[in-house]
Amino acid sequence: MSWLNKERIAISILAAACLILVASMGWNWYHNKKDYFLSGSPPQDVLEKIEPKKVPYEQIKPPAFLATDALVIGSISSTIGISFYGDYADPQSNALARELENWARNQQGKVRFVWYYLPATTDDNDISFESAVFSECSRLIDDMWQAHLLMLSVPKVDKRTMEMFSQQLETSEKLLYNCRSDKNIRDYLKQKIYVARGDGIDKAPFVFVGTQVFPAQSASSSSIIRSALTHLRY
Repeated sequence: MSWLNKERIAISILAAACLILVASMGWNWYHNKKDYFLSGSPPQDVLEKIEPKKVPYEQIKPPAFLATDALVIGSISSTIGISFYGDYADPQSNALARELENWARNQQGKVRFVWYYLPATTDDNDISFESAVFSECSRLIDDMWQAHLLMLSVPKVDKRTMEMFSQQLETSEKLLYNCRSDKNIRDYLKQKIYVARGDGIDKAPFVFVGTQVFPAQSASSSSIIRSALTHLRY
């Protein structure tokens, strides 16, 4: 075999190896893009996968508490946790959240109160979803999470009230405006809401006290506080 033929064979082998490497990298990129996301906007096919489910309420499990969750009162070491799925545009949800938060604040850190968004829809421009976006942006920007406190201070939030609160809290850098316009934030919230509905958490206010479930039709402050007090006595 001549030296020239050996060189051609070596070049051919090198070219084939490069093609295999490029194909492998391309497949890994597609696989990761399709199946995984670490932050920001989930792939559209993931967003569309989870459908609301009708699950017997007694079979629904509370969410595991995460460091990124919207902790309002208490800590991870609190005796009992209240997981509240709320909708700022719903009068029943706002009234119940306001009453439970006020009660939990007087329990010397023994009660953990965590807020989860459960708007009636995930439609852009609908006040139910837009108030959730506004609240989450405020939480990310403002350590005091003033939007949450302001929106619970009224019977229910409408667009005029929300925009008034937004103007009140807006920064000179327009951080709230930019956050509320961010598609990644919106898609992230939609995904969390889809997951909740896929687990059978259907309508705000939906409350867990520990593992005990209080769906909207039976969620009253007296029954929820009574359940929490049972845990605090032990």
